[in-house]
Amino acid sequence: MTPDHWPDARSRRPLAALTLAALFVVGAVLTGASGCTKPPSGVKNNEEPVTAKGDPWKVAGQRLKKETDWAACRTALGGLATDLNTQTKDALPALSEAEFTKLAHLVPLSPDDREEVRATTFSAHDSVYLSDCLYLRDSADSLALNGFPPDQRAERAFAWVCRQVYLQPWMRVAGRSDGASALPPTAVLRRGFGSGLERMYVFLALLQQLELDGCLIGGPDAGEQPAGLPLVTHDNKAFISGAPRGPFWAVGVRIGSDVKLFDPWRGQPFPVTLAQLKANPDAAKAWFADPANISGATLEDAKKATAFLAVPVNALAPRMALVESKLKSELGAKLAFNAKALQDSFPDPKPAFWNPQDKPSQPDAFAYGHASRSLLPLDMGGTDRGPPSARLFDAFRREQLPTSVFKLPDALAPVPARARLGGTAAAVLGISFIEPPNPRERIQRGQFQDAAKDLVAKQETFANGLERLRLNKDADQQIKEWIELINGLYQELGRAQLNADKVTEANIVGQIDNNWKHAGVQFLVDRASSEVGLAESTYLLALCKHELAERSQARADTAVGAEADRLRSDATDSWKTALSAWRTYEQHSVAHAGFPGRAAHARALAGRAAQLANPLPPKK
Repeated sequence: MTPDHWPDARSRRPLAALTLAALFVVGAVLTGASGCTKPPSGVKNNEEPVTAKGDPWKVAGQRLKKETDWAACRTALGGLATDLNTQTKDALPALSEAEFTKLAHLVPLSPDDREEVRATTFSAHDSVYLSDCLYLRDSADSLALNGFPPDQRAERAFAWVCRQVYLQPWMRVAGRSDGASALPPTAVLRRGFGSGLERMYVFLALLQQLELDGCLIGGPDAGEQPAGLPLVTHDNKAFISGAPRGPFWAVGVRIGSDVKLFDPWRGQPFPVTLAQLKANPDAAKAWFADPANISGATLEDAKKATAFLAVPVNALAPRMALVESKLKSELGAKLAFNAKALQDSFPDPKPAFWNPQDKPSQPDAFAYGHASRSLLPLDMGGTDRGPPSARLFDAFRREQLPTSVFKLPDALAPVPARARLGGTAAAVLGISFIEPPNPRERIQRGQFQDAAKDLVAKQETFANGLERLRLNKDADQQIKEWIELINGLYQELGRAQLNADKVTEANIVGQIDNNWKHAGVQFLVDRASSEVGLAESTYLLALCKHELAERSQARADTAVGAEADRLRSDATDSWKTALSAWRTYEQHSVAHAGFPGRAAHARALAGRAAQLANPLPPKK
C-alpha cells in the first residue's frame, strides 16, 4: 500500500472511545485519516522546520537514510524543494513541449497523468511513490541476488513474489462485493494475498529495483483493455470467481534480446521464452493444455503473444530522474524510466505502453501506472474524492481482517454491544498485524531479526490470552454474567429512549460504559482474538524463518570451494528451522479458516522447506 501511508502509534485513539465505524474500519483507528480535502498542488512540509545547512541533496539523502515511510519521504521532499528554492534558486526540471509531445505519443496519459508528469514541483503523490520504491529496494536487497546472472535473478525474484503473495483475489470494488480490484504492489505485499494480475504488479515493481526490464504479455489488443478484465475458465465458458486477470496471461523479463516468461497463477516460469513461443507455439502445447493452467490462456493466445510495457506515471517525470541521479549513492533506488529507452531495449516488434482509460479523460483506476493514486484519498496523496464510506482504501483496510475470524457469543443480543466487542478484537489484531511497520513488512524488507523478535512477543501475548481462558475456572460464568447484565442494560436503554427519558438514558449509558471494565469483557476479547492472533503470529514467524532460509540458500548456491560447504551446511540448518516453524503453524492453522488460501499456502512452503532440509547427497 503504498505501505507507509499512516502515522505512527502516537495517532492511535483509546480503544474504549472508538465508534462503530472506527472499530471495524481498522484503518481509521490506525491512520487517523481525515475526510477528503482540496487536492494539494504539491508537497508541503508540515513538520517542524529543520534548520539544515549544506547541500540540499545531501540533507535530503541523510533524512531518507534514517526513515523511508510516507511521512518521512514527504518531509524530505518538502524540505528539499524549499532548500533548492532558497539556497540554490534551482528549479526542478520539467518536460519541454517537444519532450512532452514525444512522451504522450509513446504512453497514453489521462489529464491527471499529464499533470503528474508535467509538475514543476514535487507532487502530492511523489512522496508515496518514493516510499514505495524504497520499500521494494529493501525487498530486492534482502534476496541476496548479486551473484546470479539476470535470468536466475528474475526467477528467484519471481519465486519471492509468489511466496509473499498467495493467490486469493480480493473480491471488492470500492466497497461493493460484485467485482475485484487490482491494487498497487505495496498494498498487495502488505496484505499478503492477491490475484494473478496483482502478482504481476508486485513483480514489475521488484524488477524495477533489480534494474531488470519487465513487461506484460497478452494479445495484440491488450493495450486498450482494462485491468479489470475478468478471468475465465480454460474453455472460455465461465468466469472464475470474478477475479481479474487483466488483459495479460504472463509477465516477462527482458534477458538480452529475448523475454523470459512467468505464469503468476502457477507461480512458475514458462518452459519457453517469448521468441521461442512465437517461433513454435506447439512447443508449449502441453503447458497450455495442462489442468494446472488456470490463467484462461490458450495455445491460440500464445500464437498471438504480444509484449506491453507498464511503468508508474511518476517514474516518467524528470524530477524523479533528478532525485534518482542525485541520491543514487544514498538511496540506491531506481525511481525513473526513460520511456523511449525502455521501449528501444526490447527486441522487435517494439512493445507499446499499457496505461488504459476507463472512459474518456478518466484513467483506469486499477491499471499499473496509477493504481497507487487511485487507491489513496486526496489527503494521502491519491485521487479518490469519495466519502470514507465509499473509498476503496477504507474497504481495503477494513477487510484485511474478515469478520468471520471473530468468535462472538450468540447470547450477546444488542447490535451495538456486538459491534463494540468485535471492533475491540479487530483493533487488537489490527494494531498487531496491520499498523506499520508491521511484521509482514519487516520480513519483506529483510528486517528478519526485528520481525522475529516482535512475532515471538506477539505469540506470547496471544498465548497468554488463551491461557487466561484455560486457567480461569470462572471465565464462563463471568462471561455469562456480563452478557446478561449488558443485555438487560440495553433493554432498559431502549425503554428510556422510547419514553424520551433523557436523564435515565444518560444514566444507563454511563452504566454500560462502566460495565465494559467487567472481567467478562477481557475473556470475550481473548476468545475473539487470541486464537487468530496466535495463528497469525506463528504463520508470520514461519514465513520469516523461511525467507532467512531462502537467503542462506541463495548465498550457498553462489559460493565456491570450502566456503560453499560451510554455507550449504548453514542453509540446511536454516531449512530445518523453517520446517519446524511451519510444523508449529500447522497446529494453529485451523484458526485461519476465515483467511481462505493461507493454510494451503503454508503447506506448499512447508513442502519446499522439507525438501531442502533433507538434501540429497552430492553425486560422486
